Amino acid sequence: MIKESKTFVLVIFKYFPYGGAQRDLFQLAKKLCKKNLVEIVCMDWDGNYPKEKNISVKIIQSNFFFNYRRYLEFKNKVSKYIENKTDVISISFSKISGFDFYYAADSCFANKNKNFLKNLSPRYQFFHKEEFQIFNPTSKTKILSISKKEDVIYKSIYKTPSSKFIFIPPYIDKNFFIDSSKSISSINRYFKKNNKLLIFIGSGFKTKGLDRAIIAFSSLPEKIRNNFNFAIFGKDKEKKYKKLIARHDLENSIKIFHGHDNVPQLMREASALIHPARYENTGLILIEALSQNLPIITTNNCGYSSYVHDDKKSIVLNTPFSQQELNLSLEKILSKNNRSNKINLHYKQYTSYQLDEKILANI
Repeated sequence: MIKESKTFVLVIFKYFPYGGAQRDLFQLAKKLCKKNLVEIVCMDWDGNYPKEKNISVKIIQSNFFFNYRRYLEFKNKVSKYIENKTDVISISFSKISGFDFYYAADSCFANKNKNFLKNLSPRYQFFHKEEFQIFNPTSKTKILSISKKEDVIYKSIYKTPSSKFIFIPPYIDKNFFIDSSKSISSINRYFKKNNKLLIFIGSGFKTKGLDRAIIAFSSLPEKIRNNFNFAIFGKDKEKKYKKLIARHDLENSIKIFHGHDNVPQLMREASALIHPARYENTGLILIEALSQNLPIITTNNCGYSSYVHDDKKSIVLNTPFSQQELNLSLEKILSKNNRSNKINLHYKQYTSYQLDEKILANI
């Protein structure tokens, strides 16, 4: 158990303000910096820098063309950088080995990548090696787990002992339970019509099924579709998704935004959240939406979809995925007007932040 001030080094490939792991990292940094020094080390920083005096940001760049080569060089440089420091506790939010803790925001790489030919690629070899070095029984890295379902997969593949896993329950910001009366300008101001609102929130568009969501919206009966704007929030390569939107002639009805500074308010404005992910370790956005009584369409490939099953207003799609089933489910949800604007206080139990306490207790 830690009793005196330490230096914490939080490591991540890229920081941008609306990523899930990035938000978790920033929240942890703000908690730890109250009594410790915190240094965030990354290859790229996109967003405002921390204002807290005990938090600093160090950028270590790589000039390699291929991402896996850049990640390897970054890992090696960070390791050498930490070696020159004393009394340092290191926590990686990206799947690279050699640190005291790994925050397991990503799903198991080996389990998702079973194509024999792809497994021969240098990229696969790099990520599989890093994953093995983190999860094998002899590794000294402790795993900050956010998905018990994913823990089972890691244990079955790498024989990781249960003692290495430190479970972290979901965390929702207290702002989701503050019913602000402050006037907020509607996201609808960016659309031609002041319609009802369907939202998609999440970076990593392919993994989170944005193409599926766009196709489902385009398949809606015209009578329903003409009454909705579809706002997408996330940061990723947009080109092919904008082409898909244009192919369906929906540029006036669907727009992509890089993020939103007030997600609780956005959810209160929306009629439904669509999140047809191909795979997601957890999916905190689902619990956040449930806290706002926002109807959800998602898949059972999301770790937190089990919470959605109990919500009568929402729909969880089973595996294997069916686009037709998603199309019909979206039509069903948007046809109903059963949105409650009351905050669901049941989910206030998840406003207790525990990540910093769990780390400090395991040093």
